[in-house]
Parts: sequence; structure tokens; C-alpha cells
Amino acid sequence: MSSNFNISALVQDLEPVKPLRPRVPLLVSALLTVVAVTVVIWSQGMRADLLAGKPDEMFLIRAGVLLLLGGATAHSVASMASPAVGRSQNGWQMALAAAVLFPLAAIIVATTGDVGPAFTAMDSGMRCMGYSLVGGLATAVPMIFWLRKGAPTSPERAGWLTGLASGGLGAFAYNIHCPFNNVVYIGLWYSLALIICAVLGRLIVPRLIRW
Repeated sequence: MSSNFNISALVQDLEPVKPLRPRVPLLVSALLTVVAVTVVIWSQGMRADLLAGKPDEMFLIRAGVLLLLGGATAHSVASMASPAVGRSQNGWQMALAAAVLFPLAAIIVATTGDVGPAFTAMDSGMRCMGYSLVGGLATAVPMIFWLRKGAPTSPERAGWLTGLASGGLGAFAYNIHCPFNNVVYIGLWYSLALIICAVLGRLIVPRLIRW
């Protein structure tokens, strides 16, 4: 080892770094979700039962699951920017398990032949995916910037979770308009929207956040 090595000189160049606060991207994503909801209401209108002040039970369950999935997964994404030993980031798993109940229920109901509007309302289903993707793209932006500022140890996992979080929030925004309560419709089109967002997140996000 060279005798000229001087650790004191290295220390003099150090500068304090502000700790990353996960609430920053979460607040921005929440704000963008509100904007997405506003755009959906302005362009497509609000569900009739919401306007009447009597929301359907299926709508409440769907909205709650999507918001839980998007919020819990977004929190995990924000935490991944600052990895630490002993920190749990598995809340998204419970939320995903709850969301999986919809496609499982849809499969069970579909086997009885009661597919309802799932396959007949193709236009609405395509709008569901389209608005979910656009809303998801908007809410994904602050998460990606946050991951770039931090040091995620698993870019691939961060990509999956970013796509899943943004897809959940984007689907929640469209959910305010979606008039269908049929479980097969929900299990098909909302699941497709979430899957597409998750796959896009896995393909795109790791390229943007690598060290």
C-alpha cells in the first residue's frame, strides 16, 4: 500500500447528504392520482351511484382493493430507494393477495357461464386499460425519479413494483367512472390493466434506474 495514502484528505471532501424521505414521492403520486381522477370525471363522467350518493358495494370493494394495492406497493417502491437491514417492504404482498381474489372469483363465476358484460363490453374494457395505462404512467414518474435518486439493490423487482403500483393507482382513477359491477368484468379487464402495467414497469424501469 502506498505510504502517501491520506484518509484525512478524503474525509475533507465529504459533504452531508439529506436523507431520502419516502413521503415525498408518495405525496406526488397521490396528487397525480387525484389529477387522474379529475380527468376521468371530466372526460367520462362519474358513476351514477356515486352521483346519487349511494355507491354500490362492489364498487367500494374494488376501489378499496385498488387503492390499497397502489398505495402499499408505492410505499415499497419509495422505500427501495433507501435499502436498509431489517426494514420490511412486504406490505405490497398482502395487498396483491387481496387483489388476486378478483381474478380467482372471476374464474369461478365464469365456469358457471355467467360472464355478464365481461366480453360484450369490449369498448369499455379497452377504455379501462387505456385510462389505467395513462394514469399509471403519470403516477409512475415520481417513483422513477425517486429510485434514480436512491440506490435500489434490485432494479428488476423495483420495475415490477413500480408498474404494479402505478397500474393500481391508474385503475383506481378509471374506477370512479366504470359503471360495471360484474365480477368477471372486473377480474378480466382490471387484471389485464395491472398485468400490462407490471410488465411495462419490468421492461422499462430497470433501464432508467441502474447505477
